[in-house]
Amino acid sequence: MRFEQQGVDNRSQGETDMPRTERPLDSEDTELGRFAADLRKLRDKAGKPSYRALASRAHYSAATLSDAAGGKKLPSLAVTLAYVKACDGDEQEWEQRWRSIAAPPDPTGEAPYVGLKAFQKEDADRFFGREKLTAKLVDLVGKRRLVGVFGASGSGKSSLLRAGLLPKLDRALIFTPGVHPLDECAVRIAQATGQSAVALRAELADPAALGLLAQQHDLVLVVDQFEEIFTLCGAEQRDWFVRALVGAPHVVIGVRADFYGHIGRHPELVEALEGSQLLVGPMTTDELRRAIIEPAQRVGATVESALVTRLVADVAGQAAALPLVQHALVETWHRRRGMTLTLAGYEEAGGVEHAIARTAEAVYSELTEDQQHTARRIFLRLIALGEGTEDTKRRAAREDLDAEVLEHLAAARLVTLTEQHAELTHEALIRSWPRLRDWIAEDRNALRVHHQLTEAAAEWDGDRDLLYKGVRLAQASELDPGSLTEPERAFLTASQADGRRRARRTRVVVAVLSVLVLLLAGTVVFAIDRSSEASRQRDVAVAGSAADVARRMALLPTDSGEAIRLALAAYKVAPTEATRDALLTVDATTRRERLNSTWAGSRFTKLDGGSLFGTFQELSFVTSLHNLRSHGIDSSHGTIVGRPLVVSDDDRRAIVATERGAELQDITNPSSPRTLARVPASSYFGNGLSANSTVDTIAGVVTTDRPIDGYGAKIWRYVGTSELREIAVPGDKPPLSLRMSPDGRIVVVSRINGGSTEIWRIDGDAAHRVYESTAPGTFEPRRFSADGRFVLVASLSLGQVQVWDVTDPANPVVQADIPTQPNAEPMIEFSPDGRQVLLGTDRAVHVWDLAQRGRPVRIAGFENFPDNITAVDHWSPPYGFVALTEGNIWLLRTDVNEVVRNLCLGGAELPDQDWARYLPEVERVPVC
Repeated sequence: MRFEQQGVDNRSQGETDMPRTERPLDSEDTELGRFAADLRKLRDKAGKPSYRALASRAHYSAATLSDAAGGKKLPSLAVTLAYVKACDGDEQEWEQRWRSIAAPPDPTGEAPYVGLKAFQKEDADRFFGREKLTAKLVDLVGKRRLVGVFGASGSGKSSLLRAGLLPKLDRALIFTPGVHPLDECAVRIAQATGQSAVALRAELADPAALGLLAQQHDLVLVVDQFEEIFTLCGAEQRDWFVRALVGAPHVVIGVRADFYGHIGRHPELVEALEGSQLLVGPMTTDELRRAIIEPAQRVGATVESALVTRLVADVAGQAAALPLVQHALVETWHRRRGMTLTLAGYEEAGGVEHAIARTAEAVYSELTEDQQHTARRIFLRLIALGEGTEDTKRRAAREDLDAEVLEHLAAARLVTLTEQHAELTHEALIRSWPRLRDWIAEDRNALRVHHQLTEAAAEWDGDRDLLYKGVRLAQASELDPGSLTEPERAFLTASQADGRRRARRTRVVVAVLSVLVLLLAGTVVFAIDRSSEASRQRDVAVAGSAADVARRMALLPTDSGEAIRLALAAYKVAPTEATRDALLTVDATTRRERLNSTWAGSRFTKLDGGSLFGTFQELSFVTSLHNLRSHGIDSSHGTIVGRPLVVSDDDRRAIVATERGAELQDITNPSSPRTLARVPASSYFGNGLSANSTVDTIAGVVTTDRPIDGYGAKIWRYVGTSELREIAVPGDKPPLSLRMSPDGRIVVVSRINGGSTEIWRIDGDAAHRVYESTAPGTFEPRRFSADGRFVLVASLSLGQVQVWDVTDPANPVVQADIPTQPNAEPMIEFSPDGRQVLLGTDRAVHVWDLAQRGRPVRIAGFENFPDNITAVDHWSPPYGFVALTEGNIWLLRTDVNEVVRNLCLGGAELPDQDWARYLPEVERVPVC
């Protein structure tokens, strides 16, 4: 029996029966507010009996009846009628009134929230919560020529630019760079001015023309999603766009925070953005409340207080909360009770965590099987794979996509359409919809090949030299033909035809040679060798295909034994680099461990030095510390207020970024750190600060207005007092990054505007430059080996890293020259003995052996992780290294012979039927 129906009142017997004083209603301007106010008037008309007296008449508790007139939520019909009856009101009249409020809403009625899509200029009247930030941005735009707005994906940068800034500007032009920023600029300016886009494009070939046109027409150029110049543009287009914007009179760019480091690779942008950057952080509690309540009030609706409290609690402190909140509110609006958004409706929609996934899954399930395959192809075409960053959305031409399915996805606001293009409504869909994430993980390599094919087909002008050949042609030929557009098919067909022509010429030559060989002795031996080589090539191809199947199979939630057996068989049939890497990846996949569930979704970052990992909300200064290496995945090392930047080898001392600046702290007890000294570094994120292994000698970048003192590299020594002993590292160019050796005797500094890399030796209280590179390109120091012998330097623009042997710092020797992905920020870890180095980018890591000078050997590759790698570290045997992704820790073994021996202990023979299925026409070989 329900408590309310028992009429129980839990007050003490001594409590008086005086009428309680009711809390004022939040608002009587809404339908729910008027309903509650009239209930109170009805009680007043009945002589204002106490709620205890009403409870005895209505057979509901006093608290329930009080809540009914509280105006926070619409009471049930039964409670309403019991209240009215106890006050001698007209039950029939009140029932009709209740039903008019609680009537099912019109499902076609537009919600006062924008959902996943960004706020636009026309949405300014319902853009609440960002008024202070908008005022700051408007003020900054009025003072500076170029302004950068930075924030995490989903933090509301686009909405701030479009619904906050644009309405405050007289003439503004907003656009995204796309693949060809030059074309975008020409088209947008043509639309704004009425000029010919073709003529403008020719004029804009000179980057200076953009600034002249903007000045002539008094335009403020607002570039949203500026990170597209790094994810979609080629180098030539990117360089043109940067030069053009820096020369324009008024420019605002919106950039995702994880691309901040990419901005630093363009010195002209760094200089132009100095002092003109705005950071879009998480919304405060008050801002969230306004964003939730005021759009509803604007259309006469009410949001239950319980829903507001729950929503704020669900997303407080999250930088990427805005699109999730807006979408959850749209779904709650469709489940509202009359004109009231309720907590029950929010929970029915799945809340912030599941609303997007439920919507996407529901839309997907409405499609036929063929349409679902089409939808998958559409979604994957709208993904730009991250290279050291998160995956992002990309635009695709509408003509290349199925119109019927596309319209269905657009109607559900999962996809946004323009006249010519389609794109994901928001990147939150990538993070929040498991099915889409699985598709990306499963098809990652094919997706990368497909995007490259799309770009190659777009650039092809009939020139045979631009056609695919060799490995690229083989990879593209394996793509699903149904997923290709007409231009892509034409390009691939031409490449294949050209390949067949070359193959025919080769066969003719081979045939002529064969005739000649037949005239010579040894014809039979030659034929046997050719046959054997053909068989070997076939086995290699089949084994490679089987290894790829095993790699994909290992990620599925099924029996991992089948993936292991297949990967092992493929490696034994053809022990190539590809099958070896597949076997090692499958081994790592089957041995991955789930991190503590309380940390689910946390982004683990390996702190520089020591053994600690950190997890923190983006843009937050609170860090949870974890010692995974020593204590396992369930051990916490404490929480610290600040962000540790460099940690000593014994995990007892750290340089910590706090709201007060950088500090040297004793973190033996992280919850109660002891500040030892203030570190006057002005750049302590990225690679702007480093220290020795005991963190008592520190190198950092500082800001100085006196060129005679050099351009801001300093060394500080902690000698037991709060005053650090300072050593200057002078130079005639600003430092870009620096790195200190573990023993504190060497500092490697790279400088901008010249590309030099310098080595400084620290002798006592003085620094002496002993080496300066003259090689082209800027090589930035990234990491020293534990013994200080090697330092790894990277040129991201060249897509190259080098390992220098600095045993003699005045004469460094290149130990290894290793290619990597251009413009991808690598994660780096040396093995404890310095003989191996791990390079991680995007969702792959590769391990290189450095034993032979000048001849690095790639000994292991782990690819196709389902999520971006957030951290790497060296590990205890038998695992050489470890990689962390969101929610998982991957133990990486690099000794393939040890892996084979270990797997064979449990029996790893592939059944005959599976051998025939995955390795057809390949002679069976013993696996163990």
